[in-house]
Amino acid sequence: MNATEGYVLNTEEGRRLLALFDSLTRLNPWRLTGRPFPVVALESADPQADVGAYVDALEQAAADARVPHISPVLETDGEDADLRLLDTMSEAGAWRSVRPDFGRLKFPRSDLVKSLERAIARAAANDTNPADEWNDAAASFSSTLRPGRAPVWWSAAGVTATVLLGGFAQGLADKVTLPVLLVGAALLLVLLGLLGLLLRPRSWLAVLTRLGFGSRYRWFATSSFFSVLGGEGFEGRLKRVLGRMTAKHGADEFRLQLKCFAFLEDLRAAHGRLSPDLRGFKRPVPPVVFLKGITKDNGGIELLSAMSDIRSRRSELHPLLVIASVDHAHRRDLDDLAPPQHRTDASIDDRYDDWEASLGTAQAPSQQVALPWVLRLPIPARRPGRNPPAPLPARRRPLWTWLWSRRSLVVALLLIAVGVPYLHTRLAARYCQVGFPFSANTDARLLTDADGSRECVGIATGGVRFERGATSIGVDGNRMPPRDDADLALSQGRFTLADLQTRIDRENRTVLRLHQPYVTVLYAGILTAAEGHDQSVVSGIRALAGAYLAQIGNNRTGQPGAVGNRLKIRLLPVNVGENMNFSRQASDVILALARRDPTVVGVVGMERNTDASQAAITRLNDAGLAVLGTVNSSDLLPRLSHYYGLASTDHDEAALAAYAARKALGGRLPRHAMIVSREPGATKDQYSAELAADVERQSRSARVSTVRYNGADDIGGQIRTACAAAAGDPFDLVYFAGRAEDLYNLINNLGDGGCAKRPLALLGGDEVARARFGNGPHDVILPPGISVYFTSATYPSNLTAGGRDRFTPFFTLARNNLGVSPANQALLADGQMALTYDATSVLAQAAQQAFTALAIPAKSASLVPGSRTITSGSVLLELTSRRWDNAATGAVDFTKDDHDANGPGNRGLTLVRVTVGGGGLPGYQPLCGRMNGGGKVAGLPLCR
Repeated sequence: MNATEGYVLNTEEGRRLLALFDSLTRLNPWRLTGRPFPVVALESADPQADVGAYVDALEQAAADARVPHISPVLETDGEDADLRLLDTMSEAGAWRSVRPDFGRLKFPRSDLVKSLERAIARAAANDTNPADEWNDAAASFSSTLRPGRAPVWWSAAGVTATVLLGGFAQGLADKVTLPVLLVGAALLLVLLGLLGLLLRPRSWLAVLTRLGFGSRYRWFATSSFFSVLGGEGFEGRLKRVLGRMTAKHGADEFRLQLKCFAFLEDLRAAHGRLSPDLRGFKRPVPPVVFLKGITKDNGGIELLSAMSDIRSRRSELHPLLVIASVDHAHRRDLDDLAPPQHRTDASIDDRYDDWEASLGTAQAPSQQVALPWVLRLPIPARRPGRNPPAPLPARRRPLWTWLWSRRSLVVALLLIAVGVPYLHTRLAARYCQVGFPFSANTDARLLTDADGSRECVGIATGGVRFERGATSIGVDGNRMPPRDDADLALSQGRFTLADLQTRIDRENRTVLRLHQPYVTVLYAGILTAAEGHDQSVVSGIRALAGAYLAQIGNNRTGQPGAVGNRLKIRLLPVNVGENMNFSRQASDVILALARRDPTVVGVVGMERNTDASQAAITRLNDAGLAVLGTVNSSDLLPRLSHYYGLASTDHDEAALAAYAARKALGGRLPRHAMIVSREPGATKDQYSAELAADVERQSRSARVSTVRYNGADDIGGQIRTACAAAAGDPFDLVYFAGRAEDLYNLINNLGDGGCAKRPLALLGGDEVARARFGNGPHDVILPPGISVYFTSATYPSNLTAGGRDRFTPFFTLARNNLGVSPANQALLADGQMALTYDATSVLAQAAQQAFTALAIPAKSASLVPGSRTITSGSVLLELTSRRWDNAATGAVDFTKDDHDANGPGNRGLTLVRVTVGGGGLPGYQPLCGRMNGGGKVAGLPLCR
């Protein structure tokens, strides 16, 4: 089929062949001579396949892309066709397609070999010695020549020198003394002797060429290709080479090898980067030779054989790409060069990869591979496409190579010496991951928080670590060195943020390496804090651990709790900084990543309810990304169409607080209640103010006093003032709507201020659930006079009730991978790990359901890594109908989410009482509760 009837490069093989050609001829001035280029043989897989059309199409693509190339005409018959073909290829005029800005190719070594052939031809015609003929042509004086046969110009030069010397001596004789005249004459004779040596190339070529002069003679004098032939000095080597070229046996084969070697070395030298004019940088693409319809008769087969032999023998990487075609009738001619490919179903890309990988061993003689540099690509008969393929980008000489001058070089060196360190320092002060000199990962940036600490905010792509010190914050709040190679299943829940990131990176690399379909899930949470505020990061670490458990549960097979979905999960941690202060910046990089990576389908986390986090969640929602909140209890966010919260809202917690107040006071209404809330402050925290407003609206107390504080340092004074003011009418109920890190100072100052002299009930929301009562280093000490009631979205004993810790996938995965079990319930107390596991798992299930609905075959050619067929929109459609009954927190049910304010009211919530027993140890007692999805807790009544 003729190429003019269609576009053969628009067939499957044509597209792959064009892509391979594009890859091999891409602009690469730095590594052009450091990569192998194959001798590609396109062979007809069946009689109807016209491989010549592919060569013509590639030649046209090379011309359009300005790739230097030639397409010599192959002679159909005649002797020494391979030698004439090499002569044609080594003519500088044959490479007219080379652009002027690439520079004209020169072939000095090939010219030297041609001069040897001419000397042999003259010697045969004159019945003389080839070495003498070559020396004569090179203006040298052979030792075998008689003086009478010396060139006429040499005799004339001698007479002229004698006359000049005589005149010089006569002129000096009248003015200088005899000793001075003799010294001058001696120096003149020395100069004339040096001139005579320079006129005899065989006397100085072997010396000067080693100093860098005369590339063709330096190659002849130093190459080991000629050293193995023996011979002493330049003259001896010349005679040995000429002898091999005129021998009775093997002369043609030696000449072919010699000419091919010279041609390849000329091309390698023409692309050398360390040449005086740095010409290798001006020629950033390899030249290409197109040979159409090679056979044994036209010399094409022998040429491919010689090129492969030279490359294997010399172990050099020559910047030359040869693309030849073999008709179906001559396919067997290639069998002696390279064995046929046994993998008949292998694609062009796989064949090239296999060929490149085999070079390390295929050139060994013991492997018995005939020609390892020949890459055979069978081409079947295909109907050409109607539309032409996209043209290749034009190959142009880099603009910076025009700056070769001493002044520009000095300026460049000065700019580099000053600019590189300066720019690198600037980048290192701005980004978390910076390579030398100018590369930077823009997905994660260093930002300064309100306390002056530098936090790494953004997405952990490319191996970014949010903590870069020698120690990392552990899941228990203590710092410890990372344990990259340790088995965390034996850690008893003692692992760090760095340990989690290492294992997430490892799992992500596995997903990408196996080229399996996957979607990308982002976990966004608080993973760094200001110096000295490590405790505020603990919940984020636990949440990230839950997301990691969901990832391996989705991806892996053959272990308890893992489902091994076909659609894998790539998990990327996102740090939003302490108190989620950098939510806006985090949303910027999330949206930037989603724009360039269509595998991003949703965000999990966004725990704290602040102005910044609400704005960020709204931006992500408007952009079409699913946001699955874990412990964010905002009353307003459930109104967003793409937001799904797994925790009860502040409205639900306040409703349960009214019931808890009556329970704590024996059924009577409180006489005097204190509602303690935290001012939004610089962080614009909305959780505390919203929860306090909900509690105040539902409160039936006879008198309500409100206390608003500005932080952990301010709450103590505010509480003592309120207690002193209420001495005559003491508080019997305190509702704490602040943050868990402020609970220490609250309870301590309730006692110091006198509020705890009488029995006092302290109520709180899910923030109090994050605290741990006791007498440990990170515990809150509870006085005997205070009873604490708090609501928990994921009370640990509820999660394990009825033996759920033995069959629920979350507990199985947590125990077998992180060493987290009911024995160390403190790691589960805040619910972050379980809720984030549920949120990530449900998002993965929605993506898997969308993927399953497409019914894509397992080996479909249309399935690309990353599975761009699964979009965030298709996942959002699946989330509306998702219900998962085997979740860690009960059942995740989004079918009742109508996206109204205050949420659907079916999220998990438990009322827990904490009192101090006789031994001074706190006792936890759940009073009522419901599991996520509205289910009943085993052994507990439903909360009203």
